[in-house]
Amino acid sequence: MRNAGKLVAFCLASAASTAIAQAQTASAESDQPQASAVGADIVVTAQRREQRLIDVPIAVTALSNAALERAGVQTVNDAQAVIPNIQINQTVGNGFSPVISMRGLAPSADTSLARDQPVGLYLDGVPISKSTGAAFDTVDLQRVEVLRGPQGTLYGKNTIGGAINLITQKPTGEFGGQIWLSYGQWNKFQRRISVDLPAIGNVKIKLGYSGNDQGGYWHNAATRRDFGRMSQVAARADVLWEPTSNFSARYAYDISNNKGTPTVLAISAIGASFPAALRGLVRPYVFPDRPGPDQVSAQSAIRSNFEVTGHALTLNWDVGHSALGDLTLRSITARRTMKSRSLSDFDGTPVDLVRFVLNNDYESFTQEVQLLGSGAEFKYTLGGFYSNDSYSVYNPRWNFQFGGNNYDLSDRGGGNRSVAGYGQLTWTPSFADKKLDIAVGLRYTSDRKRAYELFLANSAYAANPAAVGSGVFARNANGSPITRSGQPAAGARPGAGGLGPYDLIPLSRHDSWSQVNPEFNIVYRVRPDWSFYGRFATGFKSGGINDTASTNAAFNSPYDPEKLTSYEIGTKFISPDRRVSLNLSAYHSIYKNFQAGVFVPELVTTNIINAGEAKFTGVEVEGSIRPFGGLTINVGGGYLDAKYTDFVLPSGQDVTSTYKIPLAPKWNYLIGGVYRVPVGRAAIEASANWSWRAMQWATITPDTLATRKAYGTLDARIALTDIPLTDHTTAEIALWGRNLTDTAYWNSGINLGVLAVRQWADPRSVGGEVRIRF
Repeated sequence: MRNAGKLVAFCLASAASTAIAQAQTASAESDQPQASAVGADIVVTAQRREQRLIDVPIAVTALSNAALERAGVQTVNDAQAVIPNIQINQTVGNGFSPVISMRGLAPSADTSLARDQPVGLYLDGVPISKSTGAAFDTVDLQRVEVLRGPQGTLYGKNTIGGAINLITQKPTGEFGGQIWLSYGQWNKFQRRISVDLPAIGNVKIKLGYSGNDQGGYWHNAATRRDFGRMSQVAARADVLWEPTSNFSARYAYDISNNKGTPTVLAISAIGASFPAALRGLVRPYVFPDRPGPDQVSAQSAIRSNFEVTGHALTLNWDVGHSALGDLTLRSITARRTMKSRSLSDFDGTPVDLVRFVLNNDYESFTQEVQLLGSGAEFKYTLGGFYSNDSYSVYNPRWNFQFGGNNYDLSDRGGGNRSVAGYGQLTWTPSFADKKLDIAVGLRYTSDRKRAYELFLANSAYAANPAAVGSGVFARNANGSPITRSGQPAAGARPGAGGLGPYDLIPLSRHDSWSQVNPEFNIVYRVRPDWSFYGRFATGFKSGGINDTASTNAAFNSPYDPEKLTSYEIGTKFISPDRRVSLNLSAYHSIYKNFQAGVFVPELVTTNIINAGEAKFTGVEVEGSIRPFGGLTINVGGGYLDAKYTDFVLPSGQDVTSTYKIPLAPKWNYLIGGVYRVPVGRAAIEASANWSWRAMQWATITPDTLATRKAYGTLDARIALTDIPLTDHTTAEIALWGRNLTDTAYWNSGINLGVLAVRQWADPRSVGGEVRIRF
């Protein structure tokens, strides 16, 4: 993949440099702020059709290509710094699997391929249904749309928190593109080349390549694999065929190969049950705060490698006028794969305490068909959706119980088949002078999931046979699935067939769920640039199987779908002089069968159980103001009150008042600005963003070791932009800084009981970049 990426980069760079030298006719991309930058109409596709942002009865944040470039957004992980009311963390042990939380809704547990996420991620309408490997580099982004609140009707299951749409630029058929090079601290070298080729008949082609190499942030004294190393290569080919004026076929292929090590993972505390014989060895590596650059010494050669590929075919046919109105028929067919190989050292010490391999393989096929119609007073969307995916996981772990020569293995897999049909009808009555929109929607979803697990636990339990419960999975020397029917004798040691006497039985199951989700919303426009809306929406996150379970009972206790009912009101305002904009929303959401992840420290896994009920109430605000030409100030923030109202554990213990909603800070805000000053035919553009989040819990239990303190980060950039090189070529030179305050905060962590570990976020980094547009 690396050689192929270099070849693509060389070909694209050669084509671009030749074109610049010859000064061929091109249409340059421009990221200059429009005259009405604050109040300009922004067109989004949040409801599967193009609409003005102000007409959408959803809390939506839209970031243009210019805003993304200015903020340095390349992957989903980067978006948190410029989007309010959203959190994007990393999974413990790797930096390529984002944990996305919106309106307090975060994944119930780890990023297991068997579990669904509460926030949907879409690339040009194709669902990226698993977060594992989802932080791939997206070449040629046109804009990002963040939809907050449940999107159950048009987007389906697993969007109860919201959805993120990544929308790429279509081929134009006119020659143009850009070359971007950036170099920063820690030997961070990024490059991106994008070329729009001249049309060949009715075929348009766009090619893109990106690379991202980075040295480690923290030196690992035990190995040469420093923490924070990265080597990322991505490529994209986009072909648009338009044989007639009313039909188009667009095929896109993307591939992203990511290799590296996670950001630094270090022990933050050791528990009372930690072996006394090891305390002296481990204590120098316990860091309640962020460790220094040379203080961590991980025993194993940690690494995290991912490869993600995607194929998407989108057919669009403007049928034209009919008895059902003006019709458009659309089909989106996609296949995506993900392969990951990682080795993690959980303790960050030269003592071999907690080490494991996690190998994932995933494949999905999706097909969606949409019929969009519009008439004098009505607009409607009808659709059908089908998906089928499968996964397998190989997860051996060493020395977890600290007893020496310890080992366990989880070998699991499964899949999901989902079928859905949906519709939405919007009425714009003429008697209201088209100031009123009333919409109703309905979606039916049917899910079927399957899973298997083989769990082997050997001498880790030999020192304490009573810890081995009846029904613990294992696999014998021939690979046959086995499970215990009783307790082993005291002092039993594992033999070729596993721990003691076992009964041979296969361990797998499948379960099905179905759900109907209605929606109702209303929009009233006081004037074209000022609207109020109200929304009633429902959604659900699919049920599932605890495929990482350690006992038959847990494996054979599937968790039910999480159901949501949400009420929301809001207003969207743009001043007549288009210098001020304001989006304000308030919501109240009730969750039934809330899926809560209960961590099992001795097995480093999380089991999902259903809490009776949880309620989320919040207020969100986004606004911008342009006090004078050239300056734009953006603000955003939110308040969230999230709590369980009914939560009883299977044991009968009522934890309603003690258990916490994780990754749900009560307050968050963002303030930023852009100032642009003309300098001859060029311009100086300075921008900065300050993002802050209040204290939050990292886990469901009220654990002080899993309490993330309030923190804020500052990013800034200054550029000399639109430097004319030729009639059709411009350049930009910029300096940038991220986390300029060098805030020490951790973005993921786990308390294993005997010890707690934290994965720390990136420290301050600065650099410069050059961009050429042609």
